[in-house]
Amino acid sequence: MIEIVWQTEACLVANKPAGLSTTSPPGTDSLESCLREHLRVAKEPCDYLTAVHRLDRPVSGLVLLARRKKAARLLSEQFRVRSVRKMYVAEVVGDARSVCDPGVWTDYLAKVPEQARGEVVSEQHPNAKQAETRVSCLSFDSERNVSRLELRPVTGRMHQLRIQCAHRGHAMVGDSLYGEDAPDESQANSENPLHLVSAKLEFRDPTNGRAITVELPTLPF
Repeated sequence: MIEIVWQTEACLVANKPAGLSTTSPPGTDSLESCLREHLRVAKEPCDYLTAVHRLDRPVSGLVLLARRKKAARLLSEQFRVRSVRKMYVAEVVGDARSVCDPGVWTDYLAKVPEQARGEVVSEQHPNAKQAETRVSCLSFDSERNVSRLELRPVTGRMHQLRIQCAHRGHAMVGDSLYGEDAPDESQANSENPLHLVSAKLEFRDPTNGRAITVELPTLPF
């Protein structure tokens, strides 16, 4: 059962489990398909349901979905002009307090040819796209050698947060793609999930323009 954290007749915010795609072809489980079934069982009308942004399969947390075409259009515009504010919480390996100062990470990223991963490149790289994230260190656990970070992406590049953390020598806990110990994404498993969660969304209600803040009730790590 998918947890619905907030909803109106026009849209809803759901808590996507790690390991589940946001969208997928017909016949394959995804957040969208599971929510349609959830709403059907709850006897709530669901003629239209679409995610207006996406989380990667290993990432858990808040996803905003539209239940009306007009709402989808208005919410998509908010994402396009970057008026939606997203906050993630991550756990990374090592003491990351020094790399969080002065509070903004700016890099240039490009997709690795023929691979489903990205990398940091120079600004002059022909496929370089600027990636910017506001970051702060919430805590450092010396016994576990793990830092907890608050990450607020300004841009939305592929694997942006994971790449930026790993590039600074602090890969996310459970990162099977950019961590040093497990270079293959297929090695990810439920026993060592990626410690990255979409914890907070701020947007405008598409029906009345009211400012909405939705936070995850509890974090998975």
